[in-house]
Amino acid sequence: MIRKPTQQRALVTYERLLDAAGELLAEVGVERISTNLVAARAGVSPPTLYHYFADKYALLAALGERLMVAQNALVGLGAAADEAEIAEVLLAHVALTEASPGGPWIMRMLRAVPQLAEVRLASHRALTADLVARALDADPDQDRAALERRARLAVDLGYCAIELVFDEPELEPRAIMQDAARAIAAVLTA
Repeated sequence: MIRKPTQQRALVTYERLLDAAGELLAEVGVERISTNLVAARAGVSPPTLYHYFADKYALLAALGERLMVAQNALVGLGAAADEAEIAEVLLAHVALTEASPGGPWIMRMLRAVPQLAEVRLASHRALTADLVARALDADPDQDRAALERRARLAVDLGYCAIELVFDEPELEPRAIMQDAARAIAAVLTA
């Protein structure tokens, strides 16, 4: 259970808990992170943490959702986006992920932890639906099923390219994103 607050003071505490969880995820990993460690790092009592999150996985799910929502917000591409625009959006995702506490580890966690995979999948489905809606607005006569399939593949190609930047730091991020953008553009215009 996640109880996202609405009052400013409570929202600050909630965000501090997520930031602490992200930092600890990068330091100790998903196996060793605990609600007690997060509460201590955030400077709150465990009961305060449990006011917002039922358990460790609810906390980690909220952490993943926060990153996925921020990443999805960067995708403002229209139906006719070119490779250069796509590459820049992907590079913006890398920068956002780097700037987020534990960002690369959050992405890894969403792929590796079965209890959290639905956070990533739900985010990818939502972004796919948004891309399909934009494409249909531009040309309502398109084959919806083909659009959905291609958009979903494009979303996953982008996500994989972002992961690759963090998994293989010796590779040049801009080159990775240009290659990924070429592949995404080809999928979307097939």
